[in-house]
Amino acid sequence: MFLVLCFSIPLIISTYGQEGPKVSLLTPSIKPKIGSKSSLTCQALSGTLPLQISWFKDGKEIREEVNSMRIRTNEDISNLVIDSISSSHSGNYTCKISNRFGSDFGSIELKLEGPPSWNDKPENIKIRYGEYGLIKCSGKGWPKPKVEWKIFKGSSWLRLDNLGDGIIESDSLIIEKASTQHSGRYGCTVTNGIEPHLISEFNIEIEGFPAKLKNKNTASSSVSVKKGNKLEIDCEVEGDKPINMNWIKNSITQNKFDNPRLDINELPTVDGIKSILTIKSADSVDDGVYQCQAENKYGKDEKTIKVTIVEPPPSPQSFMVHQAWSRSVNVGWSKLSSSSSKTPILGYVIRYWKTSSPGINEQLHEVNVSASMNSYLIKDIEPGTMFEATLMAVNEVGLGSPSRVISFTTGEEEPSSAPVDLVATPRGPSTIRITWRPPPRDSHNGKLLGYYVGYRRADDYKSTHFFKTVDSLGPNVTHEYLLTSLTKATDYSITVKAFNSAGSGPAYQEITVATLAGDVAPSPRLHITQTTVDSITLKYTLPQGALGSIDHLDLHFKEDDEPHWRSIDFFFDGKETAEYTLSGLNPSMVYKFYLTASNSHGASDPSSIVTAKTSRPARDAFTFGSVFDPASDAFGSYWNMITVLSITIAVAIIIIVIVIAFVFVRKAQLEAATKPAYEFSLASQAGTLGYNQSIPPTGTVRRFVDIDVNTNKPLMHGSLVDEYPTPYSKLTVDGNNKHSVLVDHNHVYDCPR
Repeated sequence: MFLVLCFSIPLIISTYGQEGPKVSLLTPSIKPKIGSKSSLTCQALSGTLPLQISWFKDGKEIREEVNSMRIRTNEDISNLVIDSISSSHSGNYTCKISNRFGSDFGSIELKLEGPPSWNDKPENIKIRYGEYGLIKCSGKGWPKPKVEWKIFKGSSWLRLDNLGDGIIESDSLIIEKASTQHSGRYGCTVTNGIEPHLISEFNIEIEGFPAKLKNKNTASSSVSVKKGNKLEIDCEVEGDKPINMNWIKNSITQNKFDNPRLDINELPTVDGIKSILTIKSADSVDDGVYQCQAENKYGKDEKTIKVTIVEPPPSPQSFMVHQAWSRSVNVGWSKLSSSSSKTPILGYVIRYWKTSSPGINEQLHEVNVSASMNSYLIKDIEPGTMFEATLMAVNEVGLGSPSRVISFTTGEEEPSSAPVDLVATPRGPSTIRITWRPPPRDSHNGKLLGYYVGYRRADDYKSTHFFKTVDSLGPNVTHEYLLTSLTKATDYSITVKAFNSAGSGPAYQEITVATLAGDVAPSPRLHITQTTVDSITLKYTLPQGALGSIDHLDLHFKEDDEPHWRSIDFFFDGKETAEYTLSGLNPSMVYKFYLTASNSHGASDPSSIVTAKTSRPARDAFTFGSVFDPASDAFGSYWNMITVLSITIAVAIIIIVIVIAFVFVRKAQLEAATKPAYEFSLASQAGTLGYNQSIPPTGTVRRFVDIDVNTNKPLMHGSLVDEYPTPYSKLTVDGNNKHSVLVDHNHVYDCPR
């Protein structure tokens, strides 16, 4: 703490023998000390009485009892007493002595370091909306204090640099035009580097806030709603409550009493309220201009909202194919007019898909087209393929109704891939069996008409292939062809390629196969002799003279709904005919069988496929024995006797009807035999004769025998009993045994020759 004293030179005024006042040097009574009592003395050295003495601090006159300061004045002397001196008393003090002849001044500067004290401490203030407001915050002391303004936002205090529609000065917060944005909690801090600092928090409240609608000129002032959807428009207003809200359309106030489709709700907000007008299912009558009006006692405001009820665009017309090529197609349509849609057409969407078969469509493709176009070239599509397409227009609502569906087929190109899975198997000394599958579906490039099967001697490299034409059986079918009249024990080179109306595709890589040096066994014959609940008995017969050319037999079988054939080594004991029973089967199930004979040269052609069905379990069959009561002496109870009697009568009636029918038919035959020849001829020409067509029996006679279905029976009788002890339904297939394999469900043996 230090004290600096500055003395002014006394001013002496003399006017014709009359004296003006003269101030002596100003001095403190004692050395100033913070917290102690001190005073300054001002005395006139000369001057004509009466004198007037005044005190000033920093240019402002000091009144009695201000800031712990008191003034005590006599005729020519005055004391400025400071009861408890502090840093806030630092400043420039001036004493002025005046009379009618003049005046004189004396000054001294006090500089006392210490924490600041309040000069202007802000308090809570209320300002009317739109009016001027001033808030002051200042302190005194040495060093001279500085003021910092703050505002409370969220959960923390932030430095206030920009007030918005206001001015921030060093010690003043000036609001030129009060608005709601000025409401809030503020604070100011007075510091001079010596603690404690001065801090004051206060509220600024804006009164008399008139109703004012928010977002008046934003995009929300125009609303488009799809017909049938919910229409919702809102107005948010801020201002002092209570606030009265009204909705007006075509000069008519809207309310839910006059329009049951309409609903109006008001929700409170921080600054006011929010009014929401809702129509659950918008219609064309809801189209128009709506006005939202808000009013309170301080003012009113209104907002205009344009509502447009729009619908998706209608279906485009005249959608058609202009021209189609193998991998592209040009489509066109008539552009929609502006009158057909309330909103502009933004574009078109073409949807097209491949039709593999009636009712089965593949992946959907979409193409977006500009609104200025009325034709489009669809590219990179598959050749030789049927497509369907439709067109939809797009506006701001979305996709419109589709046009009619058009169909087109692209031009064919040669197949781009070779057939697959080519297999050549010798079937004898002069025959080779060839099988293959079609090329991948996406490489057909049209409808496959058939295949060219090429062959030549493997050692004759200079010769070209001889080709045989084979018709196509379908896109997913295994094809077969028998090359005949070949040379015995000779290697042949085999290939195959597909063709359509545009030409033939690439050939499969050549494979080599040799015809056999000997003959394969002849085809055996297979019959069904008996069926039970869980077994079927089969009988084979070999052609005459074929016994010596057969090494073993293979039985192929499957359930009717199974996709693949199973095969087992059919026990062959060198007999021309034998029976075997296949047991452990499922009851009431259809089974299919065929038989092949093999020798060292290969397998024979298959026998004809025979079909048999196991019988139903005994518990599922109706028997007459159930009518009788074995515990009774005769026929059981009274009701059982009635049942037996009813059955007996029914059987008797059936027998009588059969006898009468037989007599009638026999009589008719005798009468026909006695007619003249020309009458018989006329009846034959008129078509009045009945024809009794004889139907040849199919398969073998089945015998149904009730057995215990829970008994595990061997798969075959004879030498195979120990080898197959498990039921057929639980048999596993050994892939390492050439006589136990799964046969392709599309194999030629499904329909053997």
